[in-house]
Amino acid sequence: MKNLKVMLWFDVEDFITPEADDALLALIRMMDSLGIRGSFKIVGEKARVMKERGRTDIFEKLAGHEICYHTESHSVHPTQTEYLHDKGFADGVLEFERRERTGFLDVQDICGQFPTSYGQPGASWVPQVFPVLRKWGVPTYVDSHYLLSVNEEAFRYGGILNLTRLWSTMRLEFDGGGLEEAIEQFDQFCERAADLQLVSIFYHPCEFSCTDFWDGVNFRRGANPPREEWKPAPLRTREEMQRRVDVLGEFLRYTLQNPGVEYITAQQSCLYEKTDISPITGDEVRDIARTFTEGPDYYVRGSRSLCASEILSLFSRDVLGLHCTPELFYGPEADQPSEIHGTATPYELAKAVSEQYERVLGYKQLPVWYQVGESRINPVDLFCNLCRAIAEGIGTDQAMELSAGEGRLVPVRHVNTSYDWAKDWIIFPDGLDASEVVRHALLQTWTLKPAIF
Repeated sequence: MKNLKVMLWFDVEDFITPEADDALLALIRMMDSLGIRGSFKIVGEKARVMKERGRTDIFEKLAGHEICYHTESHSVHPTQTEYLHDKGFADGVLEFERRERTGFLDVQDICGQFPTSYGQPGASWVPQVFPVLRKWGVPTYVDSHYLLSVNEEAFRYGGILNLTRLWSTMRLEFDGGGLEEAIEQFDQFCERAADLQLVSIFYHPCEFSCTDFWDGVNFRRGANPPREEWKPAPLRTREEMQRRVDVLGEFLRYTLQNPGVEYITAQQSCLYEKTDISPITGDEVRDIARTFTEGPDYYVRGSRSLCASEILSLFSRDVLGLHCTPELFYGPEADQPSEIHGTATPYELAKAVSEQYERVLGYKQLPVWYQVGESRINPVDLFCNLCRAIAEGIGTDQAMELSAGEGRLVPVRHVNTSYDWAKDWIIFPDGLDASEVVRHALLQTWTLKPAIF
């Protein structure tokens, strides 16, 4: 029997329209009646406003569910992509933490739970979030966006489990034959699913209470009115709101009829990830080295999954005669050509990896260049040279001719470089230049690898 682990999550964000609070409460009550725990991604300002409104009834009900974080103020400009569009990786990480930490702590304090996941507002995705989540102890990233995908399955990026752009992501539409279509789609998921399959279903409580999104009403195309001019979204009737909640409940009740279905939270998804923790031998490192022909990439065998920077650390440790324990390095700040002068030994290359690195929030980051003798070697070229030395059995202290420009960072293929930011989210101002965000997204694929379930 196939096991479908279904994550039902909500972006709880509309802090302007009070009726969105009532929709949230109605959804929680419906889920409680079915015994379903959900993951609620809450905006910092939303948590504060609900507290000001005295919605203790909501916080009491949320105690039975999982709390996640959804940024400080969601669509109020500048959004994450806007305030990081011209930042480097390391300084952008610090800026993200500076701007978002207050909201994270407020959600935790007001809701009485540690947020166990994060997801960006709208299309405002940035790579600088991942070291911050790691520092905060947030294990998962749950959302739906189109910039980064690994075959539409779960993956690890930046040291965090990413449950985004899953092929098994769905939503029920509430008009026309939406219920019947959702049931048919879910049945197809059941037929196509692997033995253990993650399914992602998501909504916004404000969709149930309003006919338009609150942020489109106020912050469309870069608009940023003062708070006293913010307007609530146009409302549905309370009867229509309840009808939508009931329709969703009918669909959820149908899914529960399948004996292989279990509803899980974002954090619970970590329980099903497979990780091979058996020791890595020198022979396996040599086998890994022989698999690479184009340049650094991730490596998967069975339930062992390694990203490119982890593999580089293994190459270094193997040559230096150290225990082969993989170590994650964040990608470099830039991609610059190497400057090769003379030869080097595999030992010198391996020593450079172990001793030369930058820091971001205390975590190791690959440098733009490694200084090896008179040569300045970028991480891709150093990976390729060290890989060749191991695969060909070149002696540790044997001088070897260094090559440059013969490899590339292969996992960049998973980044959508033609992504249309402004088209995907109406909140972005016209002409938003997100090229630096994309550049850093590409460089951080040094940390990208499939998650095994």
